[in-house]
Amino acid sequence: PFLMLQAFFWTALAVLAVIGIGMAIKFSELSRGGEAIANMVGGRRLLPNSGNLAERRLLTVVEEMALAAGMPVPPVYVLEGEQGINAFAAGQTVDDAIIGINKGTLETLNRDELQGVIGHEFSHILNGDMRMSLHLIGILHGIQAIALIGYMLIRLVGNSGSRSSSKDNKGDPRLFLLAAGAALLAIGSVGLLCARLIKASISRQREFLADASSVQFTRNPEGIGGALKMIAVTSEHSRVKSANAESISHMFFADMLGRMASGLMGTHPPLDKRILKVEPRFDGDLEAYLKSRAKATIADSQDESRSGKKTTVPSFPGMPGIPGLPGVPGFPAAAGALLDPLLAIDSIGSPTEDDVVYSQILIGQIPMALLEAARDVFSARCLVFAFLLDSADEIRSQQLTLLEKLEGTESVRQSLALLPMLNNIDVRYRMPIFEIIQGTLVGLSNNQFLHFRRTISELIAADQKINLFEFFLRHHLVVHLDRHFGHGLPHPIKHERVTEVGTEIGFLLSVLSRVGHNSEQEAAAAYSAGIGTIRELHGVEFSGTSFEFSELARSITVLSHGSPTLKKQVLAAAMTTIAFDHVVTVEEAELFRAMSESLDCPVPPLLASQRGAKPHG
Repeated sequence: PFLMLQAFFWTALAVLAVIGIGMAIKFSELSRGGEAIANMVGGRRLLPNSGNLAERRLLTVVEEMALAAGMPVPPVYVLEGEQGINAFAAGQTVDDAIIGINKGTLETLNRDELQGVIGHEFSHILNGDMRMSLHLIGILHGIQAIALIGYMLIRLVGNSGSRSSSKDNKGDPRLFLLAAGAALLAIGSVGLLCARLIKASISRQREFLADASSVQFTRNPEGIGGALKMIAVTSEHSRVKSANAESISHMFFADMLGRMASGLMGTHPPLDKRILKVEPRFDGDLEAYLKSRAKATIADSQDESRSGKKTTVPSFPGMPGIPGLPGVPGFPAAAGALLDPLLAIDSIGSPTEDDVVYSQILIGQIPMALLEAARDVFSARCLVFAFLLDSADEIRSQQLTLLEKLEGTESVRQSLALLPMLNNIDVRYRMPIFEIIQGTLVGLSNNQFLHFRRTISELIAADQKINLFEFFLRHHLVVHLDRHFGHGLPHPIKHERVTEVGTEIGFLLSVLSRVGHNSEQEAAAAYSAGIGTIRELHGVEFSGTSFEFSELARSITVLSHGSPTLKKQVLAAAMTTIAFDHVVTVEEAELFRAMSESLDCPVPPLLASQRGAKPHG
């Protein structure tokens, strides 16, 4: 019995070691995030400034969704040889997330259908499904390694030549290898079968949830419903032919084999069930849908997704400068707006149609020249440089000298050319411009980014001080790009309770209260409202003195290692502080956005008036 137990122990240890090694190898391959997945299946990255009409429409839809979710615009990849209707999202976090889409999806779907698919993929990004999917890939690869080793041992025995002439030779090592190979093949096959069943079960449930989230984002069930119907009626359905696609089959929008139904091993629910979930009244008549679709307006083919034509945007009675949109808390356009902190926190990771509409309007109102600059890698850098040029002639002259030395004459010329446009735009457009720039600058090489980051630091340090906007830019733009290029430190959870970081929370709320309130008395009252939302910190006192941005950065860094629950408490307290006087200033909104970016908590531009928000304080 002891020998059997010992044999079992060493066998189990060997199996676990093989699985672990296989998982480690695969996780290492996937450590580059979504870009590695896109390259694995032959994706071609779309340039943000693409002039192709269909590509421009897709990129604009992605931009709108990203701005609505309060996250950086993810790179978009097209699978050129794939004519089926399919898409996927991949990455470890929002910092390295990408959207992949079949060429057939791009060419077949209209704008509403495309928006429904993109909304589905953004749900996977915002709800953490991507990381879970990558873990499943690693686990499956590790288990598959067991079966692969067994298969190789059996092949080795089969190719080892003629058998020993002695039938009684029980010491023949080939018999041992054959038995070991068969055992490993059996263990690996059974384990792989079980793992695939689990993967399929999890994937089916996540697909239903992502479909529902897409409807919530767009408030248009016929968008994603129409995309699913088009899969059913097109000849290629949702097929993906890439040889490497099978390992990520659970990450696609629809079954990559193009099956309309699925069994226990199916990674996606049957199409008819998905359609009925989002459109319960659908009678199954696909021909009727095609006819109504054909009669619908061809506005999609004339989509003005910033292709050079005037963009049509929804009209609301209300906000000056934008066709009637009410103020938007948590966004630079929020001056004069009301904010309900609890509703705002509940909306993290769950943008609605209001958020998407507001993003559409903002993109439609930004001057075309600025949009084009934000979508080109070289010009986007110059746009950032122009934002940082000081209004004082002496300091600006020093900055331009530095810029010419570090980046060259052409960068100086373009930065100066963009400067007058920046001086004339409404400050509400700063944040969406930076969101687009974030997505564009991931196209830099690692060395180019490090050089760009150095230039940013030099320009900020030219006057030997930092202001609130420079702090926002560094933490909203540079911190995100740091993480994308692998230079930002990971944020393992170190703090579960607010009492562990009470000093940092108190300092952060003190800064927020002073930024948005005119008098020390008002600031103290706003601080009390914010800190009062966290019962355990009632004794933490308001800091009425001036603050250093280095200390603010340190506090945010400490809080970035908090648990998700702790971070939500911090954000709720911060929102309560900001909303105390019922007004959200540009400075408050930008500082809050920089903070939420550093805490890995994307916050959408909430429309409080359409969420039933009421003033607090």
